[in-house]
Amino acid sequence: MGASLLYQVLEPLPDAASALRRARALLSDFAEWVDEPSGPEVGPVVTVEQYEHACRLFTFGVFTRRDWGALPPDGPAEFRDAITRTGALRDGDSHRVEVELRPEFSRLWPLIEETGLQVELPGRITPPFDVGEEDTTTEAGLDRMVEAVGPLGFDVAWEGRLRGLPSAKLCGVQLCLNSVWTSQCTEPAPGTHAVYLSIGTRNYDVQDAWLGETGLNLGPALAGW
Repeated sequence: MGASLLYQVLEPLPDAASALRRARALLSDFAEWVDEPSGPEVGPVVTVEQYEHACRLFTFGVFTRRDWGALPPDGPAEFRDAITRTGALRDGDSHRVEVELRPEFSRLWPLIEETGLQVELPGRITPPFDVGEEDTTTEAGLDRMVEAVGPLGFDVAWEGRLRGLPSAKLCGVQLCLNSVWTSQCTEPAPGTHAVYLSIGTRNYDVQDAWLGETGLNLGPALAGW
């Protein structure tokens, strides 16, 4: 089978804390058992508000293009001049520029957005987002991460068996903060928080009936995990 199917729970989620509570409520309502939250990841920075918040938590980041293409070899000149002038460059190639995060770089917005650039953050190795070698975290650790997120993108998944579905493979709940699920990945959406049910890869013959019985207002199916 291919990817799981994710269905967004369509209801207002005004902040990160309410989105986290809703994700946990779905697990309480529908899961027979669930693993620890897995794969917590900080999303890329695309706005100046996100950048200024990131500077308080991270010491370095990597500028890339949002379409994953090569950086323009001759520009944007203002961006490259600022990096050269501050001595912030750590490493880089035609597709990425690793820099120390400097507050003065915030002046490069809206140039960053206009040229399709983003800042990827190390996450996972930076407190409170350091989840160790197992790539999992406790619920208490997740609380600390969500409290620190602010305007940053963040996503995490819980895998587990959902009551009434014959297979548990790739079933569970996906939480996306300041981001939305597209096709097997998230994309930045500052100010938007979303929660999704994943119904796995082996439940297609019963999915429609099961989803209808949840009583939830759900979005269309999306290619998931």
